[in-house]
Amino acid sequence: MKGATAIALGGATALVGTAAQGANATDHEAFIALSVTLTGLTAAELPAMVEQNDALGVRLKLYEIYFERLRSSYPAEFRELLVAWREVEDKPDHELVLSEKLAAMDPAAERLRVAARQVVKIWLLSTIDDPRTKPDVKTGRNNGQLGGDLGQYQYSAIWKLIGAPVPGYSSFSHGYWVNKPGIKLDAGAAYSLLPISTDLLLPDIGTIVELPDG
Repeated sequence: MKGATAIALGGATALVGTAAQGANATDHEAFIALSVTLTGLTAAELPAMVEQNDALGVRLKLYEIYFERLRSSYPAEFRELLVAWREVEDKPDHELVLSEKLAAMDPAAERLRVAARQVVKIWLLSTIDDPRTKPDVKTGRNNGQLGGDLGQYQYSAIWKLIGAPVPGYSSFSHGYWVNKPGIKLDAGAAYSLLPISTDLLLPDIGTIVELPDG
């Protein structure tokens, strides 16, 4: 996985602008490998290499932008999750070991789960939980959501997973949304480590995601 991820990254990190300063190629490689493990998607299925401009007009890859969004919103939790991932990524059973770390019943594991939830959500939905709001103590669901730029919403991985056009970005005629999308998961991995909400369970992946309103 590390070799494949490094090839996918290529020389993109040389283009990192001020929005992602402080991260390096190793950080980004770990982030993508961790994202693959948590979401159940392959490196090719992640929209990691999509390019966008930051606030200063610097051209960045989506994985760079997402990395910085997570690091700035959840600095302690995201850092701890990357550390935990680096401790297990070279193990042959790294998925199981990471899952055990996430499932532990202690404050450290709770922080890992918070960060892992954000990693899954940002790739599937381009949103993260608002760190200023508190999640429901029973469900873990956070009613405060932070979206990314408009140019990120249409690249959310959920649309291809459920076989649906992106709302507001399709060329279909008025009223197309009355037809339910067909779930398409042939290209996806067989599992995901972290259920993240309660609205839609993706068969054969085990990831639960909350669909955006509308």
